[in-house]
Amino acid sequence: MDVPEMYADEVRRQRDALWGMVDEASALAKADDLPGLGAHAKEIRRGLEAGNSIDRTGGHLDSNVGDIYAALDGIYDAAFPVQNPDDPADVLETSWPTASRTALLASIVDHVGWPKPPLEPLADRAIAANDVHLLRLLVLTPLGRASRETVVRVLDALHEVGALDVEIIEQAFTDDEYLGNAIVGRSPADGAERSMPHACTPAVRDYFDEVAWRLTSPPEPEWAALPEVLVPRGLRFVLRAMERPTDRRMAVRLGAAELTDGERTALVEHLRDRPAEERRYAFDLRLPAGDAGVLLPLLGLPGAEPLLRLVRATSTTEAVRQDRIAILAAVRQAGVDGARRLLRICPSEIVSAALGWNRAAVSKRVKHNALAGIAAFGLLPLADGETVLDRYMALREVAKRGPKLGPNRRHSHAAAVAVALDHLAQVTAFPNAERLEWDCEARIATETPGEWHLGDYTVALRLSDAEPLITISKAGRQLTSVPAAVRTDPRYAEVREHQERLRDQARRIRTGLIERLVATGGTLAPDELARLRSLPAGAVMLPALIWQDQVGTIGLLDQVDLDGPVTVVHPSLLYERGLLAHWQAEVVRHRIRQPVKQAFRELYLLTPAERDAVDVSRRFAGHTVDGKVSGQLLSGRGWSTHGQYQEHQATRPVTTEITAALVCDLPGYFGGGEVVVGELRFLAAGSVVPLADVPPVAFSEVMRDLDLVVSVAGIDPAGYASPLHGASRAHLLASLVDDIGLARVTVDGTSAVVRGSRATYRVHLNSGSIHVEPGGYLCVVPASFGGTAHPSLFLPFADEDRITSIILSKVLLLNEDEKITDPTILAQLGPRA
Repeated sequence: MDVPEMYADEVRRQRDALWGMVDEASALAKADDLPGLGAHAKEIRRGLEAGNSIDRTGGHLDSNVGDIYAALDGIYDAAFPVQNPDDPADVLETSWPTASRTALLASIVDHVGWPKPPLEPLADRAIAANDVHLLRLLVLTPLGRASRETVVRVLDALHEVGALDVEIIEQAFTDDEYLGNAIVGRSPADGAERSMPHACTPAVRDYFDEVAWRLTSPPEPEWAALPEVLVPRGLRFVLRAMERPTDRRMAVRLGAAELTDGERTALVEHLRDRPAEERRYAFDLRLPAGDAGVLLPLLGLPGAEPLLRLVRATSTTEAVRQDRIAILAAVRQAGVDGARRLLRICPSEIVSAALGWNRAAVSKRVKHNALAGIAAFGLLPLADGETVLDRYMALREVAKRGPKLGPNRRHSHAAAVAVALDHLAQVTAFPNAERLEWDCEARIATETPGEWHLGDYTVALRLSDAEPLITISKAGRQLTSVPAAVRTDPRYAEVREHQERLRDQARRIRTGLIERLVATGGTLAPDELARLRSLPAGAVMLPALIWQDQVGTIGLLDQVDLDGPVTVVHPSLLYERGLLAHWQAEVVRHRIRQPVKQAFRELYLLTPAERDAVDVSRRFAGHTVDGKVSGQLLSGRGWSTHGQYQEHQATRPVTTEITAALVCDLPGYFGGGEVVVGELRFLAAGSVVPLADVPPVAFSEVMRDLDLVVSVAGIDPAGYASPLHGASRAHLLASLVDDIGLARVTVDGTSAVVRGSRATYRVHLNSGSIHVEPGGYLCVVPASFGGTAHPSLFLPFADEDRITSIILSKVLLLNEDEKITDPTILAQLGPRA
């Protein structure tokens, strides 16, 4: 045996025990005791399962029992030979899973290799034919494997024909102690109900009640043999749990037994004359069952049942919106003293917060980014001297911490802040969170003084392209630096604080609201547009966008009808109307700097391959990306990431009905190592949506997300150059060529051809590489070449895009190659023409 010394003795001991079982099997076979041999096989399997559940061999036993399994296979194959290898029932009818029978089963179900052969094909056949014998064997056989759902389907089929008995149910739960999840239609992940209980449920529960009563009877419960998940029925189980108040498992498994209305009344009567501690223990037992409220009068808390329901409903670590009016009404019914007593028995962070009873504890939880704590923070009444704007700004500071958290946690963090804002709107009597936000954002702008007079100096905040700038003047003369007298004045810190508030507001509007409007082709009602335009940042940014009004007119904000709703135009609509090039030229010609990419936004259309594939895109399949970076990028664009065992590894809702679903090959989770991008599908109600039926805006934005991931996080050895990024730069350069009259420059696909005075250059608009024609050799330029934006370069969007700036600056510099003085470049070029 090749076993580490520390495990060798235990492996030998267990092997000796198994060889003893082999000897017993051999003796039974020689005595022709086939029933005894079959029963012995079950004992061997139970012994192996018990050994695996408490493994003291460090996992080394499994690799050192091949000879033992071979010996057992020989004994059972000889004692129970297969008569008809093509008959599934003949193959399955065994008590020991020999290798030969496993091979026969694999052949019948057309299965090759690991893992064990699936039983689903045989289950489908047996259910369709009402083959009771085969259905029973599918549960009783040790061969193959069946999913939990398949086992329940078989139990349902047996129940329908009256053939579901204790032997079958017992074996099913022996093989899977958590089978109850599927029986009652419950998710094993979170305990939530996912489907209706199955037809076999009543029979299974009858069996479970009998087993639960027998296994928990004196002297000691046999917990290991009691199936999990299922809850017993009847008052007798609750009373048994009360008899042993120190037995935690008894409380958990029996104390929450299902009761009828009559049994519930009987429990109240039973407790009426019992000691107070016994009543309280019964109350605790019934909390998980959801009917503890009937015991509240016995605890001196009449009228507190509505509050208890609210307390139980808010017992979660997640951020969930609560109705403050309902909480206050329940507290009034219970009475303030009753509410305090109930909350001592059943604490609720959110209910206590609504009453202002746990302010310090909530504030501490917010510092640690607790989701429920953030939600509770919004529900706290305003403290003395605290304004709604103070609380709003505090929540905005909490929101800033979100991007530093993990990929999925940043989503839940943002959702918690949104719930807190909703709660704050309730506290401060706003109709909804949106109205609260508009009001607070407006206050930020209106509460910013226009000027401060600090001694002889006048300090003011002025907006330049939505960027708040501090200007300082003295005696009417503008200063270029901050004098020491101003910098040390305490009021200058107030100026800086207002500057940061306006800067944060502009950032929220640009990267939040406006980016979302452009990415979704969103619509604003007249009053919403008016409120946005009342903000300094909104007044600057919104006129720079392209809009469509209710009659279909497309134009800038001052060119469309504002009496009705207006929609931010996505480039897909401009492309569809044949107006994309026109508006790109207009934006450049009028030097409009859009707050986010709109006219020059990368546009992704269906490729011929995607049209042929109908419902799956493999555009980015096969690209390898850094898991951690790609997870952060996806999360920042609204995607949720999942583990390797989920059906899809990344998903994002793109409309109210459609979700983008990406398959990836990854080592456990994003961040665990390299990730290989796979196929992309769009799902609606669990079904795949044909790509042609996905709204063009949604399709383009999803592809834009994935292109960004592959471009930024890609680690393919050959590299990756996004064709759409190059195309976007080509469109921008073409507009610049026309606008500033670059006679020497033409655009050829995703390259720029520059006919300079020294040579003709071809600049690749994806990589920025420069080739000199006609030889086509690479021109090596210093890293600084193009690093500073060319004076003639205009980027018509505020999004940071340094690569585009560098590449287009190179083109403009080569257009004036007679001005190049760098000797490294000149050495590679010929004399001026």
